[in-house]
Amino acid sequence: MLLVYIYVFWLLFIVTMAGKAAWPKLTTVPRVLIAPAALVALFLDVFFNIFIATILFLDLPREWTFTQRLERYKPDQSWRGRLARWICSNLLDPFQVGGHCH
Repeated sequence: MLLVYIYVFWLLFIVTMAGKAAWPKLTTVPRVLIAPAALVALFLDVFFNIFIATILFLDLPREWTFTQRLERYKPDQSWRGRLARWICSNLLDPFQVGGHCH
């Protein structure tokens, strides 16, 4: 069940980033259709960060979203930094123009 949650969360991230990239060109109907997916993605993001990422990184969150946590870890030379960089470069950055993690 956890793997299904993570997979759905990741798919919603991809859909949300596609919607964000296309937003200026979208008419009202696709904007209305994409908005609920983005809100669900945000809810899943906060839940993931507070509960799952806390276990994954063995560290309590100091921020609300998983991306913010990854950005905090990225400069670290520890295993947390290596894991954060891997997640960003392989699972998040390819799906947003200019990359997702900064």
